[in-house]
Amino acid sequence: MTVVVTGATGLVGTQVCKVLVESGRSVVAAVRNEAQSPAGTEPRFARLDVPGSLVKAMSGGTSVIHCAAVYAYDESRQDEIEQVNVEGTRNVVRAAAEAGVPRVVVTSSSVTVGSSAGPVVRDESGRLGDEPVPAYFASKVRQERVAFETGAEYGVEVVVACPTVVLGGPSRRLVPSNAILLRYLLDPTRSTYPGGCNVVSAGDVARGHVLLADVGVPGERYLLGGENLSWRLLHATVADLAGVPGPYAEVPSSVAVAVAAASEFVASRLGSEPLATRDEALTIGRYYWYSHEKAAALGYSPGSARQAVAEALAWLLASDHLPRWVREGLQPMAEVRSARRLVPRPL
Repeated sequence: MTVVVTGATGLVGTQVCKVLVESGRSVVAAVRNEAQSPAGTEPRFARLDVPGSLVKAMSGGTSVIHCAAVYAYDESRQDEIEQVNVEGTRNVVRAAAEAGVPRVVVTSSSVTVGSSAGPVVRDESGRLGDEPVPAYFASKVRQERVAFETGAEYGVEVVVACPTVVLGGPSRRLVPSNAILLRYLLDPTRSTYPGGCNVVSAGDVARGHVLLADVGVPGERYLLGGENLSWRLLHATVADLAGVPGPYAEVPSSVAVAVAAASEFVASRLGSEPLATRDEALTIGRYYWYSHEKAAALGYSPGSARQAVAEALAWLLASDHLPRWVREGLQPMAEVRSARRLVPRPL
């Protein structure tokens, strides 16, 4: 059994490869830079916008786990988000058909299920309603539709995975989910927000993807989440594990949008990615709470939100994203230190 993984160098894709390798399966990492492929995988060059390269990379595969995507809330990247998340997915499913691969698991997002004004738990029957819809959210809705339609057209089984807020590492870039924790550590006011989200570890999401590749029902989508938390409880968990105070005041969406606008302005001047964006800030106050019972019926069993936060903090503490002056002011709990992934280096 050979599983082909796109986006194999991303946060979720790296963990998917790790789970597959540890299970003893043959893994092909479809990557743009073969030198960056995860340990234990066979690197093959592929680009989402070059269908022929995808067909070659999928040759001999028995299933594809499509994790490649642009996960960003930056307005300037709307065209890229559409091309990669929607058209890239269309190309992947078509290439799978041409390569004779019968099944594709597509990584979407829980945001396609929508959100609620109050603390209501949603399941896979939900859809986006009248809430704010950033370009990333909209692209994921179209991605799912394109994946199922293309699969039906070309005779490929398509199963959709809908992860919630995925925390952890390693990751080659600071994705918006891990940035949630970093923003709190950098915030001198230790503010929190109304509303809430569902938190899950990258490792649990990866195991969920492999489960769906094995026994997921074609044509279905599955929420891969962990615990539903208010923003206050999430920030309190970050504070406790990192050894910092707070959270204190609850900041309304209007204030968060103003802060995000300032972040975007500074990032534009520095030529870097903003730590927060107005598109993301507009979602504050909503409850992105979800049930993973459907996936649990197949055997999915995620860990606690606290463990997910500890793993993410362990990665952040060892990354370049956390400034030294902030790192030196932290007093991380033993849970964070024990979650740190130790990588042997040559002597």
